[in-house]
Amino acid sequence: MEPNYGILSIIPAFIVIGLALWTKKTMLSLIIGTFIGVVILNGGNVLTAFPATFTDFIVPNMVSEGNIKTLIIITVINGFVKMLKVTGAGQSLAQWAKKGIKSKRSAEVITCASGFAFIYTEPNFVLGVVMRSVTEAFNVARVKLAYITDSLGCNIAALSPICSYGPYYTGLIAAEIAALGLSMDAWSVYWKYLPNNLYSLLAILIVYYVAASGKDIGPMYLAEMRADKTGRLMGPNDDPIIKETADEQFDSNQKLPIRNFVIPMATMFIVLFATIFYTGDLATNGIQVFTNADITLSIICGMTAAGLAAMAVGVAEKIFTIGEGFEKWIQGFIVATEVNLILIMAWALSTVSSDLGLKFFIGDIVESTGFTPALIPAIVFLAGCVISFATGSSWGTTALLMPVAVPICYTYGIEIEISAAAAIAGGLFGDHCSPISDTTIKASMAAACDHMQHVSTQIPYAVTAGACSFVAFVVAGFTDNTIIALVVAFALAILAINVQHKMAKKKYANVDFSDEPINPNLVHDTKK
Repeated sequence: MEPNYGILSIIPAFIVIGLALWTKKTMLSLIIGTFIGVVILNGGNVLTAFPATFTDFIVPNMVSEGNIKTLIIITVINGFVKMLKVTGAGQSLAQWAKKGIKSKRSAEVITCASGFAFIYTEPNFVLGVVMRSVTEAFNVARVKLAYITDSLGCNIAALSPICSYGPYYTGLIAAEIAALGLSMDAWSVYWKYLPNNLYSLLAILIVYYVAASGKDIGPMYLAEMRADKTGRLMGPNDDPIIKETADEQFDSNQKLPIRNFVIPMATMFIVLFATIFYTGDLATNGIQVFTNADITLSIICGMTAAGLAAMAVGVAEKIFTIGEGFEKWIQGFIVATEVNLILIMAWALSTVSSDLGLKFFIGDIVESTGFTPALIPAIVFLAGCVISFATGSSWGTTALLMPVAVPICYTYGIEIEISAAAAIAGGLFGDHCSPISDTTIKASMAAACDHMQHVSTQIPYAVTAGACSFVAFVVAGFTDNTIIALVVAFALAILAINVQHKMAKKKYANVDFSDEPINPNLVHDTKK
């Protein structure tokens, strides 16, 4: 029988999220919350809980093959990013982009559109790395870039059949089909699920609307106003998860060749897709190569090759010697240490919450609601939002809710694709905005912004999308029409964003940045 510590199961996640929002210290909050959870699991014995924290939760998560690959990805990407910076690749892209991009709005919209170029994986990290130089050239606040990449990350992946999300969801659906004794094909259900994933669709539509209209809300309005008026892309007290150094900056008047950017990026894509086609056996699997390939390994190989290509560019341009270039590449690896530690502790907390039975505690509540059948998908979605925000895991949340949602909905005549969509969408909410979600952490890292500032500036958008998605699932439940539900929800979302925009505009109308200190982590300031 699976463990269920009842109300105690929610304590670690509650402590971590509360402390993180209060102290702005993600790592400290994760350590405290995780340790308290281990103490609960050890019957309140602090002495046995201390070593168990390492042996049972931290070390196992460090040696898991999938997690090791993720840590390697973070490391080699940071090396690649470092090489792009020290060779002026980002500045060369920004100089080139300014010829075609004429406004801040255009820069944000193009960043959104570029997310679909990475549908074979979660695009948030790579998208942020590639487009950051462009958004910074047009004074887009770093937290705004983090919001854009985070909103597109898990949500595009959840709608893409050629990345790991598709086969994972299909596997969960197949298990429920088998349990119900049905003969339908799981992939046919998956294709029907796509238009029913109302949260992902709504979150993507909202981020496009915000980027195109500039309707910033909450603390994001202040961050963007600061960027517009002063050119400072971070607040005075922001502590970016990735910090810049002086050797990464070039004179703004120095013209750098676009090949400094093109050569490393072309190398990355060539090696990445070559590895995908090799590991996925293109000759045998054809179009299904993406679902059979080792995408994680492919990204590792692509980023490593790109880092080496950038090093070669730097040597050819006489920016540095081979020895100096290699040293700078390694410096990029070292920068990833803090991010990797945060991820490890986030995984440890997720394991602790699982062992405490958090998902079963909330799942039991959902199963015993007794609401009218038309409301069940909306209740499943709401439960998924709570679980995923508390655990930071969309896949874990979906794996829990699918066996609860599908049988209950099927019993009441609700289509499997709708119940599956509700379970998946609920999981994606937390993955999108929880401070302990690895996706949220990666978005902060890609934008080089303060992690808790990213969380606090993104939450108003995510909650708006979540609340309107709840309404959408209610409408869909009563009308059995997803299109009507999405239209109603999007209209509500636009209304809510415009109201919040006016509130933020009024709240921050008299803010004066003239006496505000410059963040020491900003190596350069575009408007002195």
